[in-house]
Amino acid sequence: MRNENNEFIQLLYEHIELFNENEIEEAIKLYDLAVNADSEAMIEIAHIYRLWGDFNAAVIWYKEASKLGNQNANYELANCYFEGLGVEEDYEEAFRLYKEAAENGHADAANNLADMYLNGEGVPVNEKEALYWFEKAAEQNVVEAMFTLGIMYEQGIGIPLNQQKAFQYYLKSAEGGYDDAQYRVGTIYLDGILGQEKNISLALEWFQNAAASQHIDSIYNLGFLYENGIGVSRNGKKALYYYKRAALLGDSQAKLNIAKIYEYGIDVPKDLKEAAKWRKSAMAQMDFTE
Repeated sequence: MRNENNEFIQLLYEHIELFNENEIEEAIKLYDLAVNADSEAMIEIAHIYRLWGDFNAAVIWYKEASKLGNQNANYELANCYFEGLGVEEDYEEAFRLYKEAAENGHADAANNLADMYLNGEGVPVNEKEALYWFEKAAEQNVVEAMFTLGIMYEQGIGIPLNQQKAFQYYLKSAEGGYDDAQYRVGTIYLDGILGQEKNISLALEWFQNAAASQHIDSIYNLGFLYENGIGVSRNGKKALYYYKRAALLGDSQAKLNIAKIYEYGIDVPKDLKEAAKWRKSAMAQMDFTE
């Protein structure tokens, strides 16, 4: 029988603006399942506590699910130890939990475990182990792992250089929707490297794909291509559109380019006042970050 005075239920109604009526009822059902040892429900309750910013309570529920052998719980708990959320930051404990989850087939845990091996976090650097676990994660379609494998093959990190494999991993990651990989594939086609012929139309396509996910460098590159007419007809208005998007995301160079377009009237009316405004904003940002 549900206790209507339960602390969790009270908190649900205190945060009622985050939930509709059906979601509240679903959360209450999940809580009932969690207190009856349903490990997946425990994880969902932990997620709700995280939504409220109560990481201490979230960790308690992750630990309870972990005791039941739930590998999703081990993965989430490892994230908490790695980031110091609700517990003291502890890379060694994060590593232990990622490893247990990865060895039991958890794809994202395998990727994070590989990262720890590659960066020497909680364990000595071991590029061979990193490669093994990135490959395990990539086999389970973790796009971040594919991207990192691309880097490893391109730079010869723990393995011989292999441009073809590097590009294949970048492309597969990009096709899976990973914006950093989409940007990288765009730059590969733009520069004609890693065994690929220069192809500006494909570069534009991949930059546009990444730009849809607010990838700042891809947005900037689109502005640059349109400003300079690289592979497209020069179009200052389109360049301005992309540079302003990049500027809103914090790119100071984009602000300087906006100023230049206004100053010289590149396919837009000259506006020295606007040029001065954007240049001042860029310089203030640069001074702040130095």
